[in-house]
Amino acid sequence: MATAKTDRAATALSGLCIFHCLALPVAASAAPFLAAMAEAEWVHIFFASLAVVISASVPLRDARARALAFLAPAGLGIAFLLAGVFATSFGSNETLLTVVGGVLLAAAHIPRMVTFR
Repeated sequence: MATAKTDRAATALSGLCIFHCLALPVAASAAPFLAAMAEAEWVHIFFASLAVVISASVPLRDARARALAFLAPAGLGIAFLLAGVFATSFGSNETLLTVVGGVLLAAAHIPRMVTFR
């Protein structure tokens, strides 16, 4: 049994090494493009919209997600994400709002993932 775990660990580490060796040159060559994408406003709007649509669909599909334990942090997370999208218009810190929103949204979903494994 211990050897099976060791084999899995060795295989996983080898896979990570291969991924690192292949991905690093691609990421380095794409760095200017990725930096430009990070500053593009439409990227922020797209990902915030995607997060809102996916998270808002959860209570529509599962009655258990209509509980306050899910809706409160998810709703606050969505509000913070949307505030992050429009933060520059109000002179607020976009990064802080987005990170807080993402953490709240993840916090709403994590107990559901653990429960429904």
